[in-house]
Amino acid sequence: MMKKRIFVPENFNSDNATEVSDLYKSLESAQIKENKEALREWIIKWSELESVLAEVSSRRYVAMTMNTKDEKAASDYASFIENIDPIMNECSDILRKKMMAHSSVSDLESEFGIWFKSVRIALDLFKTENIPLETAVHQEVQAYQKITGAMSVDYEGKTYTLPQMAPFLQSPDRNLRQKTWELTSERRLLDKESLDLSFDKLFKLRMQISKNTGSSDYLDYIFKTKGRFDYTPKDCRDFHSSIEKIILPALREIYKKRKEDLGVSTLRPWDLQCDPKSLKPLKPFENGKDLIQKCNLFFKKLHPKTAEWFQIMVDQNLIDPDSRLGKAPGGYQIGFDESRLPFIFMNAAGTDRDMYTLFHEGGHSFHQFAMADQPIIAYRDIPSEFAEVASMSMELIATSDLSAFYSKEDAKRSVFGQLEDVIWLFPWVASIDSFQHELYSRPNHTAEDRKNIWLSIMDRFDSGVDYSGYDDVKAYLWQKQLHLFEVPFYYIEYGIAQLGALQVWANFKKDPEKALDQLFKAESLGNSVSLPELFKQAGIRFDFSPSTIEPLIENVLENL
Repeated sequence: MMKKRIFVPENFNSDNATEVSDLYKSLESAQIKENKEALREWIIKWSELESVLAEVSSRRYVAMTMNTKDEKAASDYASFIENIDPIMNECSDILRKKMMAHSSVSDLESEFGIWFKSVRIALDLFKTENIPLETAVHQEVQAYQKITGAMSVDYEGKTYTLPQMAPFLQSPDRNLRQKTWELTSERRLLDKESLDLSFDKLFKLRMQISKNTGSSDYLDYIFKTKGRFDYTPKDCRDFHSSIEKIILPALREIYKKRKEDLGVSTLRPWDLQCDPKSLKPLKPFENGKDLIQKCNLFFKKLHPKTAEWFQIMVDQNLIDPDSRLGKAPGGYQIGFDESRLPFIFMNAAGTDRDMYTLFHEGGHSFHQFAMADQPIIAYRDIPSEFAEVASMSMELIATSDLSAFYSKEDAKRSVFGQLEDVIWLFPWVASIDSFQHELYSRPNHTAEDRKNIWLSIMDRFDSGVDYSGYDDVKAYLWQKQLHLFEVPFYYIEYGIAQLGALQVWANFKKDPEKALDQLFKAESLGNSVSLPELFKQAGIRFDFSPSTIEPLIENVLENL
């Protein structure tokens, strides 16, 4: 997939600040002829340089998160962030100004218009004084990951990472579930002050960054930086209300039925992951290698492109599936921009949810493959609202055939759990997003204020789960969500995208080949067209009004 370089030397040393600066300076001083062909060639060179540097950064991030105890990996990543990132930020601002001042910019609007719109905003928001603050944010996120990556518990003579404790919550033994849930929750609470302090530092840095840009408030700043041109903060708040009115009652009914099936008087937080009929936990795979092999079988049958793309990932060892001590929490897919390849990072512990995580990240990976021919790095930076359609669609599509993992009866159990999670996700998305809206509208809030804000939101989106006796766990539940620390305001996208994914799934059930062809065609466009147009090309609507929500949720409930 690697494109032949036309500008960056093959022996280029990305750690050498002088070499990096020299390449940027050569672009800055270049005499670009006054025609669109010359400007386009210059843009491609600039994109190549940033693709090379982005891949170095991504690979170092992967190495650091794979082992947070690896001091060299941490140092290599920190060195890049501290020494190279500031050069990229400052020089890119100069190049953006040079490009937009060129006489032929208007002649490239038809090809690069979406990017130019973002560039104009970036020029407006760029402030030199924010460069060291952005570096400090990266460093603080790294410190946060070190805290969470070190979390483990001892249980029956063995040490487990917190993701490795997840299978115990699926046990039919309620006492065992409670005991292991308490162990995990108590371990998280040991670091609640450290995580509060970490959030305070990040919050202060981010507020200062937005203030330096002259933005009216942080929401104004973050919506601009995220390129949210097609919806507003008010639209988000209206979405929260729609979820509260339309979807939350459905989740309450599901949980009421779960309580009845379990035969318990009150539904506790350790009752949410187990089988409602108290059957043994589903065991879809033995280890990470087995998980990859079984997913590969599914993708081979699904579509010629998924068969080809996933096999490339297997052959090139581009998936790190297993949870282990010292590995950063969570899961992600990241692009290697010069190679035009994806990488999947997970913390699989043998659960049914892990299987869907690989389907999810696989969907992101296919997006990377589909848009590999986009000519500039900016068009391979996909809007999250559509990126998550690619991943969430694949989770739902996977429910069509789980024969590589399960018997028919176990597959039904798995699909039920997956659809239950679809309903659960919406109120959680609304909780996290509304929490951020509240926090960033109160620049002087304290840790105690934050706790109370979260508790009020938990009450608003209460689904019938009883946390009695575990007040602290409930009050700090937000700390489990890494997005709040690492990527603020990246969460409403999951709700918007889930509506898109449900539409793709409906199309797939009618005509699988057409639905996938439309999805991959839309994915191939990268970020070269507007968000509504991406949805349209995928055969779905960009709309999160009640008229769209209600029939989609009814469809899920019917399938349940």
